[in-house]
Parts: sequence; structure tokens; C-alpha cells
Amino acid sequence: MIKTHFFGKNCIVDRALKNRDNLALNLKNLQFNFQNILMIDQIHSNQVIVIDDKSKIYGEQNLPKADGIVTNLVEVVLAIVTADCSPILFFDDQNKIIGACHAGWRGAKLGIIEETFKEMKKLGAKKISAKIGPMIQQDSYEISLDFYQDFINEDPINKVFFKESPRSDKLLFDLCEYVERKIKNLGITKIENLKIDTYPSSSNYFSYRRANHQGLGDCGRNIAVVVIN
Repeated sequence: MIKTHFFGKNCIVDRALKNRDNLALNLKNLQFNFQNILMIDQIHSNQVIVIDDKSKIYGEQNLPKADGIVTNLVEVVLAIVTADCSPILFFDDQNKIIGACHAGWRGAKLGIIEETFKEMKKLGAKKISAKIGPMIQQDSYEISLDFYQDFINEDPINKVFFKESPRSDKLLFDLCEYVERKIKNLGITKIENLKIDTYPSSSNYFSYRRANHQGLGDCGRNIAVVVIN
């Protein structure tokens, strides 16, 4: 059995990941069976960590710098943190292979989704499903015209991910649809997209952009987890 879950403010973990015991407690309360919880030092890249042997399991110090992680080991929780970016969980129920990636616009543009998928395929995954967790949605994601032009220069088809903003010098970007399209382009047909907007959901989810707009500085992190039980 493969289990997944998306935590928000019901599981407090800060950006520095200093209070990870809280995550372990919440996982136990949800009856997750696990021996290890693996997190990564997320850097908005396309780097993926592969854990295909127990000797590769690492501790809480000196986390590997990456934005994706995959494994075929039982009872190893893969956990990523987000605060507006897209948390994506991948799993092959039949072959018992899982993956997770943190896809902000930079990482998604660099190919973190494709690289995570590729590493899962190398481990033997055949029929991969995906879940997209709470993240900033288009009506909350105002961007500059330069940001828009950068995406159009990459591929003119990216115009479909933008719409007008109430402010004439801004546009609204649909990161959620952008990452879902990338997942579909990999041939994945079973996709669950929660489409929960972290920005207005102040009671339930952390939002980096909301915290900045309110002058609160940094904020906590939402956590996405997947494990083979």
C-alpha cells in the first residue's frame, strides 16, 4: 500500500526544518508505518535524489541539495515542503515506487517534474500516478510583464497560462495548470489536482507570498509526504 498526505498548519514545521519531530508525531497519528523520514535541502533546481538501497538513507544533518526524491524502499517517508510552490507526489502502486518533488516556477521550468519521473522509470516504474497538493492558484499569483516574456520566449504556447490582472502592468500566472500540463506531457493520465489556493487559506495553509504582503517576513511550511507501507 502507498500512502500520501498533504499537511498544512495542522503540522507545524519551519523553513529550517528544526522541529521535524512534529511531523513524525502526525504521521503516527495517521497510522503511517515508517522507519525513516527523508527531507531535502530544496534549492529550486532539477536535481533528484535516488534512494534505492538502505545504505543511501541519510540523517537530519547535511541534507542533500535537490528538489526531487524517489525510492523503492518500504517504510521510507519522502517529504517535501512548500509555501506556495507546487508539491507533487508520484507513485506506482503495482511496482511500489514513489517520488516527490517541489516545483516552483524555476524548478518546473528547469525540468524537476521530468527528472523525477525519469528517475522513477529507471527504478522500474511503469504506470505512474500523480497528486498535486495545495499551492498558489492563478487569481493569487500576480507577476510582472518581464516574467511573462521569459515564459513566452521559452515557448509561445505558454501564453495559455496567463491572464489579465486588475493592474494593467501585471498578469496572473497559472502555475498549477503549468505543472499539470507538464505531468500530462509525460503520459501520466491519473492526476489528482486538489486546486487549493494557499494564499487566501490563511487558517489552513502557509503562504510565502501572503506573509510578505502582510509584512510578516518568512512563514512556516506545508508538508507533502508519500510512503510505501
